[in-house]
Amino acid sequence: MATLKQFHYLIKIVEEGGFIAAAEKLFIAQSALSRQMKLLEEEVGFEILDRGDKKIKLTKAGQFFYSQVKNNLLNLNHIIENAKDIAKGQHRLIKIAHSSTITMSLEKIQLFDHVARYHNINFEINNMSSEDQVLELIKGNIDIGFFRPPILNSLDGLIATQLYDEPLYVAVHQHHPLAKKSTVKIQQLRHETFVSTPHAERGGLSYLVANICLSAGFAPRKARIQSRKVSQLQLVAANIGICIVPAEFENILPEQVRLIALDVEHARSDVFMAWNSHADDAVVKCAKELAKYFQN
Repeated sequence: MATLKQFHYLIKIVEEGGFIAAAEKLFIAQSALSRQMKLLEEEVGFEILDRGDKKIKLTKAGQFFYSQVKNNLLNLNHIIENAKDIAKGQHRLIKIAHSSTITMSLEKIQLFDHVARYHNINFEINNMSSEDQVLELIKGNIDIGFFRPPILNSLDGLIATQLYDEPLYVAVHQHHPLAKKSTVKIQQLRHETFVSTPHAERGGLSYLVANICLSAGFAPRKARIQSRKVSQLQLVAANIGICIVPAEFENILPEQVRLIALDVEHARSDVFMAWNSHADDAVVKCAKELAKYFQN
């Protein structure tokens, strides 16, 4: 079978114009180089080099063979180098998912960019519900997930760590009666309509909000249009209803919406990060690096 070494020898012979110069560049005996070319020709079944003249030339078949080998060898070297990088954990594509209630602020993007550059890897970031993240992490379809508890699915098989927590605010339209207040008690929202209420098969922020309302003795009333994603702020901007959101939503607040501090005990929302307990070193290293920055 033809070898990569023989292909490299052929390229060097052509580039140097003969066996003598090529042998000197390759630091091998001319006889050994000639023998390798004979073996290559026997393997492919045709003459590559025309040895009729003193100066070595390529046969017609050899010219085609040489050009194809050289072009493909460049691609093969590129493939090998990329494979080496992957083996070292470099240029690895790590897939990240985050729930819609975790905003990708400029500060977070800059953090991802810093970690990607430091570890010489690439990130792909997409939006995904908390429950779907758990399933996709277990399947290995994504590498790292960011979500807000509670999660209805079991986290068995995953490693999860809290990154940070933040206060909750009531988002209201600028003309809402509560808009000029600095704080609001949860009981004052008893008769309001909420543009985000829990989904039967999903946890996350909407469940946390519902539990806060239930602890105050009422269930959140559904607005005529609902959303559990960041688009809930657009519904508030359209004066459809109110919602309770984490502090980081201030980064994406429509101009018609005001945030009011929620005056209730334990009105905070946690953000967790998780990865598969069997994840490879590259994922674990990046996850721990991200956790260190977020937790600090």
